[in-house]
Amino acid sequence: MKKIFILLVLNFAVSTSNAQIKVGILGGANESTIVETNNLTNWGNIKKNYNWLQGFHGGLVTEIPVNKKGSVVFQPALVYYNKGRKYFQQFDTSVTILAKDSSFKQRLNYIDIPLNLLVKLRLGSKLNFIIGGGPYVSFFFNGSEKSVTNFKDPLNYPAISATNSDLPVGKAPGKYTTIDYGASATVGLEMGKVFLRASGSQSLSDMFQASNYKGSFKNQVFSISLGVWLATIIPTIENKKIQDSSRTTVKSKKLKDKDGDGIPDKEDKCPDEFGSKETMGCPDRDGDGVADKDDLCPDIKGDMANHGCPLVAKDTDGDGIPDSEDKCPTVKGSAQNNGCPLVAIDTDGDGIPDIEDKCPSVPGLLRYNGCPIPDTDGDGVNDEIDHCKDIPGLKTNHGCPLDEKQENSGITENITEEMTKTVSETAGKILFGQSSFELSPASMQAIDLTADLLKLHPSLRLIIEGHASKEGDNYVNLGLSNSRANAVRNYLESKGIEKGRMKVAYFGANALLTIDPSKQAINRRVELKLVH
Repeated sequence: MKKIFILLVLNFAVSTSNAQIKVGILGGANESTIVETNNLTNWGNIKKNYNWLQGFHGGLVTEIPVNKKGSVVFQPALVYYNKGRKYFQQFDTSVTILAKDSSFKQRLNYIDIPLNLLVKLRLGSKLNFIIGGGPYVSFFFNGSEKSVTNFKDPLNYPAISATNSDLPVGKAPGKYTTIDYGASATVGLEMGKVFLRASGSQSLSDMFQASNYKGSFKNQVFSISLGVWLATIIPTIENKKIQDSSRTTVKSKKLKDKDGDGIPDKEDKCPDEFGSKETMGCPDRDGDGVADKDDLCPDIKGDMANHGCPLVAKDTDGDGIPDSEDKCPTVKGSAQNNGCPLVAIDTDGDGIPDIEDKCPSVPGLLRYNGCPIPDTDGDGVNDEIDHCKDIPGLKTNHGCPLDEKQENSGITENITEEMTKTVSETAGKILFGQSSFELSPASMQAIDLTADLLKLHPSLRLIIEGHASKEGDNYVNLGLSNSRANAVRNYLESKGIEKGRMKVAYFGANALLTIDPSKQAINRRVELKLVH
């Protein structure tokens, strides 16, 4: 309906205007963001880390005079816009033992159709001041999301990077809407065929729906454009009458058209063959808009992007379901299961299907493709906490051998299995609700056991790792995991444990225990590790 409305407006403006119509191009730079409001309790802190994203735009613009003087004009346009927003958070490396900073970028590509009504105020013989605005309709066609987490020890903890270039679209949670609309305002200067203008636009509809919380998401763009008028179109008036001083009527000269297809020979790419306007006067047997002389499949209706031949749907796994509709495009599946196998086998029960599990018979973690955390030097300390992962060492010294100074200092006390069992059982009883970091009475009672253990062994220290489930925004989850770890540390401190004996690490949803949607509660957790 919106497309039909735009076409009707343009057709009406052209048919009722006897003045000259200008056609030009414009382009320039723009800054954009997504204005978000939601009901998250910690949104005030997260919101500060979002910033404007720099992009560019360019397209076609027309100008149709509304009044005889041309001081009021209608300017519809077709413009590509690069929109989105970016996020950056730097962490205090004296508090966290791993994360240094994290970033996130949303780049969203739109085709905008602004319908501006502008007023021109003359400042000189060729200089005009321009001001006005109007509604716009915007069409989302693709985009990407990229997140990067850097760590302060890049040799042992390489950066985690994730990119999604196939953003979901539709009117459902977790998807981008195809059509956006809003209002824009413009101000600028025009000198001859060149114009410079500044514009701002704000969408009035939500361009995205969050999957696990209520919120509003609206595009906002500010841009600077430089444009030039390329041509002036004079409407054709058949049999135009011109009266001379003796009132003699003379008919305008008809343009030559040898093949009689309604396209003048001077504009006809095939002046001796009957053709259509779409193909510049050349024949098009299959009617696909590609002239026969350029059409590789002239008798089969095809696509311009494929030289007039039909597009072939890609099917990577050969299961008869196109990749665009296949939810498992690299694994043969069934149409009734959207291209995925009907049964996902998980032999070791770690929540990772065998087809994606590199260690299908041994329980492992998603971040290691279903395998356990590696122990390179075989000293019983896994690589994630081993400070000397290529040299066998002691569990009590972070996986490193004792140097002479450490041996003389008496660091020989072992962390017993009973101690490890106590903190492990404590961690297993600390679970959180979705989007929550509050400790339950049962969790506090479990933490008291670890507090008693730390009081009995003052040489021991504790690493507190916060985690979140895969539901929702990556950076909301990162903040939740940080808050969960700090909730445990603050409670231990209230029980008399020195703050300096505890370190906090948080991973967001980057260290999932399972990807099963029905078991996400076990990912909302805190893990505890004893160290010297």
